[in-house]
Amino acid sequence: MDLLVVVPHPDDETLGAGGALLLAKASGLRTSVLTLTRGEAGRTLGLCPPEDLPKVRLEELGRAAEILGVDHLEALAFPNALPQEGEGGPRGRATGKGLAHHPEAREAIRERLLRLRPRFVLTFPPDGINGHPDHVATSLYAQEAAEGLAQVVYFVPPEGPWPVTHRLCLPEWALSRKLKALAQHRTQALSILGFMGRYPERLWTETFHLPGSEGVREGPWW
Repeated sequence: MDLLVVVPHPDDETLGAGGALLLAKASGLRTSVLTLTRGEAGRTLGLCPPEDLPKVRLEELGRAAEILGVDHLEALAFPNALPQEGEGGPRGRATGKGLAHHPEAREAIRERLLRLRPRFVLTFPPDGINGHPDHVATSLYAQEAAEGLAQVVYFVPPEGPWPVTHRLCLPEWALSRKLKALAQHRTQALSILGFMGRYPERLWTETFHLPGSEGVREGPWW
């Protein structure tokens, strides 16, 4: 396995690295996605009963991963933290204690790394981009799990504490497939539309930070 994307929630894989997964696959790399939760704290938009949201989100994730050409997909069942204050709307059932309360997720990631042997682990930067506790915990666990096993790469916004070292400008075919993959996450449409409204350029341009690398390269790190 060449590239493993480790994220907390279904839909993070496409928003953060959908283009990278597509271009890596087109370059001949084998790709994998690991989500640590089933997204039970996400919105339902009335598309399913709250108790069915984890099952529905896994189905959405499976369709998106197929479109992205992912070779290996796995979703773990650690709890999804409740949304931050002000993020309203009907949601699934969650306990409130998310990944930050489950450091055993670190060992679960390491077990997959030992089995899959990826060259690169792609995940959130240490601040989780938006401070979501599940994002922050996932970054920490992935970094610690990958020590001595794989190179960690962060997907990062164009401006932030982690400078961009690699920029992928998606060709038309990749953008089309990324948008189609995003459309599979129907229950999270409001969140996705909000992202698209705030950062439309991040749909066709994905930016990354490779620790230890300097300058900006137009193209992949692999």
